[in-house]
Amino acid sequence: MVDQTVEKRVGVSRQLEREMSQLGNLREVLSRSSQVATNVSSILDSFEHRLARLETTILPLYQQTGNLQRRQLNTEKTLQELDYVISFYNVAGQVEAVVKERPSGIGVPKYLEAMDRLAETCKYFEQNNPQSVEIENVTSLFEIGTEAVSKEFRDELKKYQKPVPPVVTLELLEDEEVSEDTISGVELVPPGVREDLRAIASWLDKHSNTDRLTVYAKLRSDALSQSLKAVRDYQRSSSIERGGTPGSLNSPGPLRARVAKMDSTSKSRTQKISNKLRANRMLQKAITGHVSSRRQGSPGHTSYSLHGTLTPPHATTPGTVGEEGLEDSDVELYLNQVTALHRLAFAEFLLAQQLVPEDRVTRTFELILRDPMDQLVAEGESLAGLARRSVSRGDHQAVLSVLAMLRHVTSMQPEYDRLLTNCQTSIRSKFAAIINMLQETCVKALEGFVESVKSDGERALPKDGTVHEVTSNALIFTEQLLEYAITLSPMLQRDLSLSASLSNLPRGLDQSLTAKALLGAYIKRVLVNLGLALVSRSESYSDGTLKAVFRLNNYNYILKTLHSSELLNLVALVEPQCDKMYNDQIMEQKRLYSQSWSRVLHYLVNHEDVPLSVIQAGKLRDKDRQLIKDKFAGFNKEMEEMSKVQRSYSIPDRELRESLKRDNMEYILPKYQAFYDKYVNVAFTKNTEKYIKYSPAAVSSMVDKFFDVAA
Repeated sequence: MVDQTVEKRVGVSRQLEREMSQLGNLREVLSRSSQVATNVSSILDSFEHRLARLETTILPLYQQTGNLQRRQLNTEKTLQELDYVISFYNVAGQVEAVVKERPSGIGVPKYLEAMDRLAETCKYFEQNNPQSVEIENVTSLFEIGTEAVSKEFRDELKKYQKPVPPVVTLELLEDEEVSEDTISGVELVPPGVREDLRAIASWLDKHSNTDRLTVYAKLRSDALSQSLKAVRDYQRSSSIERGGTPGSLNSPGPLRARVAKMDSTSKSRTQKISNKLRANRMLQKAITGHVSSRRQGSPGHTSYSLHGTLTPPHATTPGTVGEEGLEDSDVELYLNQVTALHRLAFAEFLLAQQLVPEDRVTRTFELILRDPMDQLVAEGESLAGLARRSVSRGDHQAVLSVLAMLRHVTSMQPEYDRLLTNCQTSIRSKFAAIINMLQETCVKALEGFVESVKSDGERALPKDGTVHEVTSNALIFTEQLLEYAITLSPMLQRDLSLSASLSNLPRGLDQSLTAKALLGAYIKRVLVNLGLALVSRSESYSDGTLKAVFRLNNYNYILKTLHSSELLNLVALVEPQCDKMYNDQIMEQKRLYSQSWSRVLHYLVNHEDVPLSVIQAGKLRDKDRQLIKDKFAGFNKEMEEMSKVQRSYSIPDRELRESLKRDNMEYILPKYQAFYDKYVNVAFTKNTEKYIKYSPAAVSSMVDKFFDVAA
C-alpha cells in the first residue's frame, strides 16, 4: 500500500517536472515572438514613413504630366478643327470647275458628290460664321449647281417625254388583268438614265427642292396624256384604213409588221366591245329602217311586217342636217381609253416608285393622274350628254351604248381601286363619278323609255292593223337589255316598286338571279304600259274587226318575242302568269274577230227558212223562192264585201295568219256547205248563176286570200 503511494508521488513529481520544463520553453518562445513583433512594427512604421515622403515627392510630377497630356490632346483637336474649317474655305475653289460643268458631262455621281460638299460648306458658314465673305461665294456656287441639277433632271425627263407606242399600249389591253411584271416591260425611261434620275431626285429631295416633284409630275402627266391621245388617233386611222377610206398610219415597216400581228391576235378584248356596239348599230338600222311594203314572216325574222317608218319622233329626214348623236366608234374609243389609262397609269406608278422618295410617291402619282383623269371624266360626260340628247329626241337605243360604257367602266373599277388605294379621296372619286354619271344617264333613259311607250302609242295607227312600231321598238329595246342585267341591277334596285316586286321570291338569291328578276320587273312595267297604250289607241278604230286584228297582231308579236328570247323567263320571275295572260288575250281577240262573220252567218243560219218537206215535194211558193234568192244574194254581197275588207288586213305572222284562215274555214265552210247542198239543186230561179255564184271550194279560196292585199 505504502509502495503504491510512493510510486504515485514519484510519477506526479516527474509529470510536474516535465510540465515545468515545457512552461519554461513556452515563456522563452513567447519572449522571442514579442521581440519579433516589436521589430516588424518598427519596420512597418519606417516603410509608412518612407511612402509618405515618396508621395510628397511624386504627386506634383504626376499632375504636371496629366496637364501636359491634356494640352497635347487639345492641341491635336484644335489642329483638326483648324484643318476642318480651312477645308471649307477651300471647297469653293476645289469644286468650282466641276459645278460649272453639266452633270451628265462629268457624270452625275461625281457632280452630286461635289454638290454635297458645297451643301455642307453652306451649312457650316450659316451656323458658325454667317458674316463671312466666303459664304457668298459658296452660296452662289451652290445655287448655280442646284439649278444645273434641276435643269439636268428636267432635260432628262423631257428627253424621254415621249408617248408610249400605240401598238404597245394596245397589247396591254389584251390581258383582262395585268401584273407588275407585265407593266414593267413598258420602258418609259431607259434603265441607265433611270439610275441617274433617281440619284438626282434623291439629292433634290434631301435638299428640300419641292419644285422637283411638281416638275416631274407635270412632265409625266403630259406624257401620259400624249400616250392616250396617240392610242386614240392610231385607232381612228387604223379604222379608216380597214374601212378602205383614204388614210395612212405613216409608220415604218417593222411597226406595220407589229400592227399586222396585233390585228390578227389582239382582238379578244376590243372585239367583245365592238361586237356589242355593232349589235347596237344593227338595232338602230332595224329601228330606223323604212318598211316600204308588207312582208310575211314571224317575230325576229327580217320579213316580219311592221307598221310605219320606225324612226324616233324627231328624227331627221334625208337631206336635212340632224343633231349630233352618240357614235359607236366614239364609245369604243372611250372604252379603250378607260383601260389604257389604267395600264399606263400603272406603269407611271412603278416608275415613280423608282424615281421618287418613298414618302412622296403617292402625292406625285396623284399629280400625274389629275389631268388625265379629268380628261377621262370630261369625255365620259360628253358622251353621256350626247346620249341624253339622243334619248330626248326619242332615240332610246342610245342608252345601249351608255350601258356598254357602264359595264366596262364598272368591270375596271376594282383594278382602279387597287391602283389608287393610297390616293386621296378626290382622285379616287373621279372614277366613281364616271360610274355615277353613266348610271344617272341610264336611269333617266329607262324612265324616259317607259314614258315614251305611253306617248308613242298616240302615233298614227296602221290602217291594216299590223304590229305597231311602238310594240316592235319596245320589244327590240328590252331584248337588248338582257345582256346588261348585272349592270342594270344597282340602278333598278333604286326603284322601290321594282324592288318590292321581288318580295315573293325566295330569300338568298344569288346576284345573277336577283339582277334578272329586277330586269324582269322593269320589262313587266314596259309591257304593262305598252298594253295600256295599245288598248287606248286602238279605240280609235271605227271597225271593231280591225281593232281586234290590231290587238291580236300586237299581242301575238309580244308573246312570240317573249318566247323566242329570254324575256319570258325574266318576266315569269315576277309574273308567273305572263304567258297565260297573253294567251288569254289572244284567244279573246280571236273571239272578237270571229264576230266579223255574223253578217254572213245571218243568211246561212236563220229561223226563216224553207222547210225541207217543201223542197223535197218541189212545191215552192213565190215567197219561198224569194227567200232563197235573198239568202244567196245577201250571202254573196256580204262575202264579197268581207273578202275585200279582210284582204286589206295584215296578219304578218305566218303561223297566226294560217291559224285564222283555218279557223275561218272551220267556222264558215261547214255551214255554207250545208246551205249550198240544201239549195243547189232547187229550182228557185231560172238565173242560177246570178245567185249561186260561189261553190264551197270558191268560198274556201276566198277565205284563203284573206290578209293578202295582192290577192
